[in-house]
Amino acid sequence: MAEKKQRILWEVGCEGHTDAWVVAENWELATVEAAAFWGVPWGKVAARCECKQRIPGAPRNICCRCGKIYYGSSHMCDVCQKTAETEEYLLQRARRRGYRTGKLV
Repeated sequence: MAEKKQRILWEVGCEGHTDAWVVAENWELATVEAAAFWGVPWGKVAARCECKQRIPGAPRNICCRCGKIYYGSSHMCDVCQKTAETEEYLLQRARRRGYRTGKLV
């Protein structure tokens, strides 16, 4: 009989990136999903990832950021998903600009 895979919600943090909320079976897959969310190769962030929060058996259709009830298959509502993507984009843009101007080394 096939085992039912547990739904675990992870909050993954990494230096230089915003926190990513991902659903994965284990920590390794959570880092892979977080790297995909950040749009970077997994090998560049795997060693720097840290677990900020782990929620086994996370409820469905309740947003992990704002706590509102929504209808969809993701772990965040559409508004929070777009907000998280925008925050990551702005952070990466600010870091690129900092490196380009010499303020970050």
